[in-house]
Amino acid sequence: MEVVIGLIILLFFIFGIGYIFRRNIYKEIDRLEAWKIEIMNKSIIDEFTKVKELKMTGQTEKMFERWRNDWDEIITGQLPEVEELLFEAEEYADKYRFQKSKNTLLHIESILKEVEKQIDSIIEEINELVSSKQKNSVESKEAKEQFKQLKKTLITHGHVFGKAQKKLEGELDEIANSMKQFDEETDSGNYLKARDILTEQKSQLNLLQMKLENIPKLLSEIHSIIPGELQALQQGYKEMKEKGYFLSHIELDQELERIHNSLTSYKDQLDQANIDGVRAGLDEIHETIEELYDLLEKEVYASQFVKIEIGAFGEKLNDLLEKKKETKEETDLVKQSYQLSEQDIEKLREIDKRLNLLEKQYQQIVSELEQSHIAHTVLKEELEELNRQLEETKAQHENYRQMLYTLRKDELRAREQVNDLKRVMQDIKRSIQKSNIPGLPVRFLDKVQAAQDSLDKIVLKLEEVPLNMSAVQQDLEDAVRVIENLKEETEEMIEQVYLVEKVIQYGNRYRSSHKWLARKLNEAEELFRNYEYGKSLEEAAAAIEEIEPGAIEKIQAIITEELKEKQ
Repeated sequence: MEVVIGLIILLFFIFGIGYIFRRNIYKEIDRLEAWKIEIMNKSIIDEFTKVKELKMTGQTEKMFERWRNDWDEIITGQLPEVEELLFEAEEYADKYRFQKSKNTLLHIESILKEVEKQIDSIIEEINELVSSKQKNSVESKEAKEQFKQLKKTLITHGHVFGKAQKKLEGELDEIANSMKQFDEETDSGNYLKARDILTEQKSQLNLLQMKLENIPKLLSEIHSIIPGELQALQQGYKEMKEKGYFLSHIELDQELERIHNSLTSYKDQLDQANIDGVRAGLDEIHETIEELYDLLEKEVYASQFVKIEIGAFGEKLNDLLEKKKETKEETDLVKQSYQLSEQDIEKLREIDKRLNLLEKQYQQIVSELEQSHIAHTVLKEELEELNRQLEETKAQHENYRQMLYTLRKDELRAREQVNDLKRVMQDIKRSIQKSNIPGLPVRFLDKVQAAQDSLDKIVLKLEEVPLNMSAVQQDLEDAVRVIENLKEETEEMIEQVYLVEKVIQYGNRYRSSHKWLARKLNEAEELFRNYEYGKSLEEAAAAIEEIEPGAIEKIQAIITEELKEKQ
């Protein structure tokens, strides 16, 4: 019984799956059928009507026959085949041969795609043919009008084109022949071929128009404008040479020869009615002429600059030489009081060398200027470089003089610092005396002695002649460090003495009730009498904190309050 039920369920399942597959296939068949009808309804006949309005000869007739044959094949061959295949796909589905049905539907879809592609191609070609005929009609009139204007220009103004006139007339004749060919192809119904001819014809007309517009201008530049500029340039060059300017570095003759050769080449090119690259070439010649003018102007400016600056430079150089002489004398005086380092002495030697070299280079420029055998632009660059070097040397000299001045200033500052250190040592001694400290630890006394020795060393150094300020500065830094450390330790020791006394006094209240505390306080007092103030404070504080936590903070608060009252 269970087997029978299972088979029934299986049959229902298979039937359900088959139903779904068939329904999907029927939907696809309906879609393809609708697509086929849409293709059949395309207005291809209307498109054929457009073609029939043209001259049905030549290229047009051949294309029309091909399109009509393609359309007949679609209507009588491919679409009926699609109808049969749709029927087969439906039969396969009814017999549950779903894979066969799917393959047939895929084949139908490929046929319809190809058919649609063919129809679209036919329509596109028809539109191209019809539009070519329309465009040709409009554009050929424009081309003929342009041709007429160009021909008129050549006839009325032919002389302005020089030898290029015949070449231009030949190009115009070629265009005229092209127009005849265009008319012949149009009359023969070859509209697409006529379109290609017209497109090329328009390009030739535009090029010819460009030549007619530019050749007279270019010839004018070659024959008149540029030669005039070259003549003016040569005249200016000649006048400058007569005034004594050295201009050999400009190489004008070579540049003029190159320009004349280029002009000849461009003229030959224009005689053949070829303008390619001529405009750019003439622009380059104009730029070259401008550059040559710039070189001459720079030479004039450089000459003025050198004549003005050569004297100013000489004055600045002599002034610095005088100052260097004074500095040397001042250095000799300073050496009597101060010990200069080898590095400082070398700086003065370097300044002396640089000034001697600048003086020689300056005399060389003066000599070259008198002999007039070198370009002023070169002299200008040399003089500008000398000016730069002079300013650097001037800065070095000023730094050196500042160093001499700083030596005396550093000595005064060092002496002032020594006096300050002496006052610090006195303050340390007074602080110790006022604090009533029972005695001083040996290591502290050693530090006091070391601080005093460092101070005495500086005092002796400042009495040396000549004075070595580098050594003074080094020893002064050591003394400052030692005395500052001593001052900090003194303050710390005084604070410890005062605090330990207060801590022991505070702890005395617990002596009778805590024997071990009394013993600890006795040990702290012993350390105090032996000048071990830090250890004494540690012992007393630790003992009291054990009995009364926070006691040390309370004692410090009491001390702070007392200090405020004293202030």
